[in-house]
Amino acid sequence: MKDAEYKELRPANVYDVAANESWLEDMAKQGYRLKGMTGWSGIFEKAEPFSCRYRMQPLSKKEKHPPEETVEGYRELGWEYAGTIPGTFHVWRCEDPDAPELDTDPVVQGMGYRYLRGKMQRSAVVDGLLLAVLAALYVWAFANTSTPLLDTLEAVPGRILAGVATGCLIVMLIACEVRSMRRLLRSLNAGIPLDRPRPYRWQKWMARGLLAGMVFIWLTMLLGNIRAIDGGSLSGGWDNMGRDGAPKDGTVYVDLADLEGAAATEIWRSRTKFQEFCPRMYRTAQLSLDSEEEELQPGDSLPVRASAETTYYRMLTEGLARQLTEELTRRRIASFGVDGHPVLTEVETDALDGLWWGEDRYYQFAVARLGRQVLFVQYEGDSDLRQEGAYFASLLT
Repeated sequence: MKDAEYKELRPANVYDVAANESWLEDMAKQGYRLKGMTGWSGIFEKAEPFSCRYRMQPLSKKEKHPPEETVEGYRELGWEYAGTIPGTFHVWRCEDPDAPELDTDPVVQGMGYRYLRGKMQRSAVVDGLLLAVLAALYVWAFANTSTPLLDTLEAVPGRILAGVATGCLIVMLIACEVRSMRRLLRSLNAGIPLDRPRPYRWQKWMARGLLAGMVFIWLTMLLGNIRAIDGGSLSGGWDNMGRDGAPKDGTVYVDLADLEGAAATEIWRSRTKFQEFCPRMYRTAQLSLDSEEEELQPGDSLPVRASAETTYYRMLTEGLARQLTEELTRRRIASFGVDGHPVLTEVETDALDGLWWGEDRYYQFAVARLGRQVLFVQYEGDSDLRQEGAYFASLLT
């Protein structure tokens, strides 16, 4: 029955023939009978545990199914067709322990790999060139921005790490496939049959890692910038407001009540996010309101006296914090989703590892660093942020 079908990832290296055959035989011992193959999985049906032999024979040309005369001839020898791994191998099964092997001469068996060896070599070259191009584009993109780390922090969390890990696994798989094909042909040409059973579990984990990485990258590309009802997204972060309308406990931000003694304040945005290089980020915006009592008309609100927008970064290492500080103090041009600011110059302070300050027509900007923590502040008000080193240090301690 179709409902009883079960799919399982095969070992990642399809050219490690003995490992794939050993995996299929172990599946049979667990009660799973192979019904067919996809590119990366075996399709099984549940059965009583049984012992059998599986053998993989290389395709001699591009085909989806072995010739019927071959199927009939092998059936007379006690072997049944179990499936085809697309573009690589036909898979055969035998439950009769006395039935003869399909390949009795290793040298002749090795001659059957001519088509598959050429296909594997072409695939390895194409895959390698594609990875090299993608890596070059990645390096070029970062080399042509003045704020590569900051741009990374503003991206979807996990995508870069998943991409690098998946790329490394693909390179490892290509190397393993080439090595397995060379070892296989060298052994067969020397008249040495395949050594079975062969370990395969580490290849199973490689297959899972590749699948997880590719699925994660695909999902983040598809869903990364789709915004929820409250404006949240994988790129922008998530709402960080508590039920009382204030940022949740632990949020680091410049409080106008402390900075300038504001009697009435309002938090109108607080978001949080994590990223592989920055375990915690907060972006909080606060307004200081005029506290003078006056009669307000319906729909009116108190006048705004000052504003402060704080972005807090707790980086993975102090070195990353220094790099982020260097990027934050450079001039940034305002663009879609990015607020611009002028070059920030260093200010003397004993309370921090560094304090930088700058201003334009409306706002003051400050960057404070203490260890692996970095604070970026955009402020409009009467206080001089150059004199607030001790206050910034209290936030980062």
